[in-house]
Amino acid sequence: MSEKTLRRLPLRQLLASSDRTARELAELVHTHLMPRVLDFRDLTRPVRRKSHYPTMVAFHNGLRRLVEANDQMQAIISVLHEHLGAIRDHAQREKINRRH
Repeated sequence: MSEKTLRRLPLRQLLASSDRTARELAELVHTHLMPRVLDFRDLTRPVRRKSHYPTMVAFHNGLRRLVEANDQMQAIISVLHEHLGAIRDHAQREKINRRH
């Protein structure tokens, strides 16, 4: 969502949207990022489970999958950061309005 549309949303919708985004981020970490981290760790450990000497292709593919998962996670974090910023701005506006 753009900054203007986030600013126009009521606080309740902002909170619900940020909650959904945070849950999506947590799910992505558990289902997408952690398995790739564990797979890459298995390739880089001194005692390797899959093969004593993984090929450079396997190492490169593991690293590529890890970077892709990180990119997806960073995109969701960016959206969550925008939502949290809009919530903060909304709260500051309310605080100023209540003083007057």
